[in-house]
Amino acid sequence: MSVEFSNAYQEILFDNVVSIIKQNFIFQTQLKLAEETGKAKAEIQAKYDELVKTKTNVNNTVYEEKNRLQSALNDSMKKFTALEINLKAKDTEIASLKDYIEKLENITTPSKLKKLNPEKFVEEKSLEQPTSDLFAIKVNDGSSF
Repeated sequence: MSVEFSNAYQEILFDNVVSIIKQNFIFQTQLKLAEETGKAKAEIQAKYDELVKTKTNVNNTVYEEKNRLQSALNDSMKKFTALEINLKAKDTEIASLKDYIEKLENITTPSKLKKLNPEKFVEEKSLEQPTSDLFAIKVNDGSSF
């Protein structure tokens, strides 16, 4: 081998080694960045999983609360409807009793009604007042001698 060939060979070998070292540095840098990205992705995935679990728990709690409120509303509406029906029945009963009382009052004589319920039958006072005698002598009123 000649010296020129040996020098050229060593120069090419040196260039290739330098290129390989540069590629190795670039590859290691990419690996390091990929590792950091992987760690960040794993952290984000863990946080995401935790949030999904929390959201699921909240949704379950809200669903249970909704069901509880709905059943309470249904119970209240049942009670309200029952009370409303009861009220209508009582109103009907009161109206029929009032009609019955009115019929009985129409049949019964006023004197018997006065005995049963004196407040209802107040005698009308006569509008005529007795005329006072202006010239009559009043006893013990202090105006006479």
